[in-house]
Amino acid sequence: MRSLRVIAFAVASVVTVAGSSFAYARPHCQQVEATIIDRVVDVGCPTGVPVCVAGTFRGKHGFNGTDVFVLGSRGVPPATAPAYRPVSGTITLTFDDGSTLTALETSIGNVDTTTGEGHAGGTQEFTGGTGRYAGATGYAYLSQHWETDHFVTHIEGEVCRPKS
Repeated sequence: MRSLRVIAFAVASVVTVAGSSFAYARPHCQQVEATIIDRVVDVGCPTGVPVCVAGTFRGKHGFNGTDVFVLGSRGVPPATAPAYRPVSGTITLTFDDGSTLTALETSIGNVDTTTGEGHAGGTQEFTGGTGRYAGATGYAYLSQHWETDHFVTHIEGEVCRPKS
């Protein structure tokens, strides 16, 4: 009986320590939480890209600037969810100081820009950047919906910079 209590205490301790370490960013990482407001545009896209999604983002602790999403691919809707379509592309966040943070954004959703209905969810995998985000890694989870003439995307995760 005593050994069962010791094992239960050990398991509870490990779960508590592991859970609390996930709740806080690592020392060279920063928690990010922001809202992105984007529109489909044909001006201001990267060279050679006729249409993109561009806008602004505002977040906590100076995580603010402009963004551009370039679609890389669209997938086939799953047979069990025919109204949902997977998409993937690159999003570049440009900060007020000129630094950039780039991510592979992959999501699946049923956003209908004609009716304004639907939503999407996915991830952003940070793959690098410039300035203060040079060599950055990390992730963000995203949730998205459509409002009248623009996308509203909420992101939450962490961005990690190389140790200096």
